[in-house]
Amino acid sequence: MTVLITLSILMAPFAVAVALGWAAHRSTGVRINLDQFRVSAPMRGRLSGGSPDAPRMQHELDAIRTRFEQQPAWPASGALGERR
Repeated sequence: MTVLITLSILMAPFAVAVALGWAAHRSTGVRINLDQFRVSAPMRGRLSGGSPDAPRMQHELDAIRTRFEQQPAWPASGALGERR
């Protein structure tokens, strides 16, 4: 009896998912799309698809690239020049 209860508890989420999927295809009231379940990460946002910041990031990368084309040396950190 305990095994039967345990299996029914473990299978319940799958049964609910199947029922929701069936209801989504059967009626117009419940609509489930993959776009509702986008994969994201904290402090990063969506991991797939276009980002609203993509044009800004591309512009910054172009600015960095043109800076190194004009001045190809990486700036050195630390104190430069005469030390006393």
